[in-house]
Amino acid sequence: MASEPEKSVSPVSTAPPSPDRLWAEQLAMGMALLVGILIFMAIFHAKMLSAGAAVLGPNDMDAYGGWAVLGIFLQVVIHELGTIVVAWRLKLPIRFRFFGFGAHATAILEDLPRRVWTDAVVGFAGPLTGTAFSVALALIYDYTEDPLYLGMACVGYFYNLFTLIPILDLEGGWIAPAIAPQAWLFGLMATALELTNVFNLVLLCVVSFALPRFILLLRARAPRTDLPCTPPQRVMVAVGYFVLVIGLAWFGSTTFDELPRLVRESMGD
Repeated sequence: MASEPEKSVSPVSTAPPSPDRLWAEQLAMGMALLVGILIFMAIFHAKMLSAGAAVLGPNDMDAYGGWAVLGIFLQVVIHELGTIVVAWRLKLPIRFRFFGFGAHATAILEDLPRRVWTDAVVGFAGPLTGTAFSVALALIYDYTEDPLYLGMACVGYFYNLFTLIPILDLEGGWIAPAIAPQAWLFGLMATALELTNVFNLVLLCVVSFALPRFILLLRARAPRTDLPCTPPQRVMVAVGYFVLVIGLAWFGSTTFDELPRLVRESMGD
């Protein structure tokens, strides 16, 4: 009896998922988590959700008038200038792309070979510059007692926190690859603790999109992209990222809570 011909079996691909696929998975998981939390809070904690969402809208905007618009514009410009200056110092080619009113880190880095430490440095430039500008505005308020400056500082706190959400095309997406899994664990615990202390939707977005990245690393589905960095570099990036996130969330929320009273007092109400 003639033997049957052997059936060829195609080898199972063991290649890791592409970076684009991993980013897409993180984005999908983060969106699902964020929407699930929002639905849960809308049902069981509607008042807390409403208070947390208030940071996304104007707070006594009529009291500031056109100066409020100028303050928002200045915050974005200063933030983007920080990215541009650091990229220029590192001799990176700058290709302008409009995102959030200005040039963005992605516009500089997307066509270059990935260098995790360089990406993180450029990613930090905008948020750090914007945060320094916001702190300066808060100090001007301490000197002048004009709530306009504190209002502009508050806008800056939340804008810079928003850019630290660890997804592309935000600066947080360029910082995230330099953070080790252990740092994600402790950083997420600290951030979640701050979220329960001072709730706002921007900080919730940071946690919602950071947690899937940690899960992908924990399951070894995503590679350890932080390994090209030296241990001191990984420590600096992790500490800097989570201190900046928690600090911006705290300063932004506490400042936002104080603004209505300060504006009413300045208007003599």
